[in-house]
Amino acid sequence: MTFALDPSKDFVFRPRSSRTLAGVLMAASLAGAVAVLATGGWRSWSAVLPLVLVGYVAWLLFWFPKVVVGDDAVTLVNPLQTLAVPWASIILVDTKYALTLVTPSGRHTAWAAPAPGATASLREMKRTAKAEKRDSSGTRYKSIRPGDQHSSDSGVVAAVVRQRLERLAEDGRIDVDATNSAKPARSVHVLHVGVLLLLLVLTFTLPALAG
Repeated sequence: MTFALDPSKDFVFRPRSSRTLAGVLMAASLAGAVAVLATGGWRSWSAVLPLVLVGYVAWLLFWFPKVVVGDDAVTLVNPLQTLAVPWASIILVDTKYALTLVTPSGRHTAWAAPAPGATASLREMKRTAKAEKRDSSGTRYKSIRPGDQHSSDSGVVAAVVRQRLERLAEDGRIDVDATNSAKPARSVHVLHVGVLLLLLVLTFTLPALAG
């Protein structure tokens, strides 16, 4: 499968299923908080904290992450940090458990592009087996790893990354001599970590103090 992408634009991937789950959890948390405050008034604010925590964690884990594929780097926006992996440093695109960019400095995984679970993989394998055809020589087409299937989050992004990597290499825009020297740029989401820790502390300590 070839993706018809505009090479002049960045490709931004956000998993639709995860964002749907995040939306449901955040909506449920909001509805629960409103119900608690409506019945108990502002004195029940400590009971709202766990709901706020659930909503925030849902946003942080399932709504916020994304992958941005640009001409300068592949940017992995994960819950607690962002990694900008330069093209020159990428030596392998793996999808065993999730989209993973293998570089000389280590393996960098995209939270937003997980490989399919066992059930989804089995379903896709059955679908592929039914649609499998033989070529003129009678040889079966080689099966692919579940994480590379274009119906999966990891497979979609991996295909785009490989396509962009090939185009940049053909254009001579990747310095192969810089593979070892090119390092991913890492930035920690200090605000997100701080808010998470604050909510955890408030959720587990204030109700006890209030009681």
